[in-house]
Amino acid sequence: MILVAGATGVLGSEIVRRLLARGEEVRAMVRSTSAPEKVERLKNAGAEIIRADLKEPRTLHAACTGVSSVISTVTTILTSQAGDSFEATDDAGNRALIDAAKTAGVSKFVFVSFDASKTADNPLSRAKQNAEDHLKQSGLDYTILHASLFFESWLGPMLFADPAAATAKVYGKGTNKLRYIAVADVAEFAVQCLSRPAARNATIPVGGPHEISQRDAVRLFEEAYGKKFSVIEVSEDVLEAQWSSAENPFDKTFAGLMLGLARGFDSGIKVPFEKFPMQMTSPREYVHRMARQTRDDLPEVGDRQPPRTDRASDADTRGTELR
Repeated sequence: MILVAGATGVLGSEIVRRLLARGEEVRAMVRSTSAPEKVERLKNAGAEIIRADLKEPRTLHAACTGVSSVISTVTTILTSQAGDSFEATDDAGNRALIDAAKTAGVSKFVFVSFDASKTADNPLSRAKQNAEDHLKQSGLDYTILHASLFFESWLGPMLFADPAAATAKVYGKGTNKLRYIAVADVAEFAVQCLSRPAARNATIPVGGPHEISQRDAVRLFEEAYGKKFSVIEVSEDVLEAQWSSAENPFDKTFAGLMLGLARGFDSGIKVPFEKFPMQMTSPREYVHRMARQTRDDLPEVGDRQPPRTDRASDADTRGTELR
């Protein structure tokens, strides 16, 4: 039995799907406040549902009982509910789950994170680092995945390119080469880590198959959508000022992450592709798929209404997690 914490999220649900497709028994950890339709989809797919909350350590014992492996994708960055915080959920909550897994005799723990040293100091980065340190000291066989920037978030309309408005935001100079990655590919890495020898007690950088800069990404959007995108340049000085002045923990975190992007984030990372064989999505494939979906969403000729400028493609609205 494999426990997936964060199972209703975009990444967590994809991990559940891939595990079930491999014939694994999966226990999906959800909260009592999780969206009923998401829980129902997990149940219908074949997952066992367990209700537990990282902020309530007493609920985690049952979640981990009879489990051989745990995969945690939990973060409160864009799914915050009452009582959630980076300290309570990403930090203390994940540490409580690690403790419960150890007590229950779990043999493997996979933690999806990112390299906190590549961002300006912020509450989320500190929380992830604290959880990572706790996992390393737990005595469990662990894998920590340092995921790069998700296509679905960092190339989406909220943070980067808005195809309807034909605009793109570039943070800093935008020339550093980055390994943007699809959520589905991070899920595949996580699943493979349960059995790959290279994943034993390891911290693994996870990124996409091709390095591109933000400027390169703008050109991909122009190519895919067949039109020029206006670039909105957000200087590193502006981002640093936003980060320095931010008082709200969420504002501080977003500013810290964007400042990290402006400074190159994980530019130059070496991903051990040879140890985790898979067919990965390239940036060009992802952007062209977005463009096709946008065109498919348009009404038939004769029935078309004026284009909406507030609309993102389905590909964007499905994947809005930063982590």
